[in-house]
Amino acid sequence: MSVLPQKKLKTLYDVYEVYWSPGFNSWMREQTNSGKKSKFELGVITKFITGENILTKGESYVNINEETVEGLSTCLCGCNKCSGLYKIYCTKTNDAFLVGSMCVQKAGHENFCADLQFAKRNGRCRYCNIPLRFNGPLANSKKLYDKVCNDCRAEVVFYLKINYNEKDYYKAVYEVKWNQQLKCWYWKGYEDEWIQKADELKSRYWYKVYDFPSYL
Repeated sequence: MSVLPQKKLKTLYDVYEVYWSPGFNSWMREQTNSGKKSKFELGVITKFITGENILTKGESYVNINEETVEGLSTCLCGCNKCSGLYKIYCTKTNDAFLVGSMCVQKAGHENFCADLQFAKRNGRCRYCNIPLRFNGPLANSKKLYDKVCNDCRAEVVFYLKINYNEKDYYKAVYEVKWNQQLKCWYWKGYEDEWIQKADELKSRYWYKVYDFPSYL
C-alpha cells in the first residue's frame, strides 16, 4: 500500500471522495446509490495515489480467482451503477482499487468481463476458484469434471480387493497394477473415468486416495 501524508489523504477525499478501506484492503470511493456523482478518469485517481495511471496497459493486474465484492455499486471513478466491484492492482506498488468491471476492461484486461460471465454460467473451480470455460481456445475444464479445472483435476488411486487367481484377468482388461509396499492391487485415474468403468471392476473397490497437485 502506498503511504500518503495526511494532507494528501485529505485532498484525495475532499476532491475525489476516495479513501483507504482496511476492511477491503483497498482504495475505494464513498458509496452512494442515488444522486449525481462527480466522475473522474480512473487513471487520474490512481496516479494521484501511486504515481501510476493504471489505465495504461501493463500498469495493472487482476486476480480472476477473487470473488466479486457484492453490495457495492460505486466505482473508484464515480460511476454508481455497477452491479458489484472488483479489485484491480497497480503493478508497481500492488495497491488495490475497487472498481467496476468496465474499468477493469478499460485497463487492458479484455477477457475480464467474459470470465465473469463464464463464472456465472459455469461456476468456478472448487479448488482454485478460477472461472470455468468448457469450450473454445481458452477452455480450462469439462462439464464432467464436476467443477474442477484442468490444472486442479487430481488423479485418484483406487485400491482394490482382487484374488490371486483373478489378477491376470484384471491386469489384462482393466490395467490394474500391484503396489508392492501395500501388497494390494490398484487402479489409478480420474474420478469421472472411474464412474464409467464396468461394475465388475467397481465391485472390487476397497478405498481411494486423492493424488492432488502439490500446490493444493
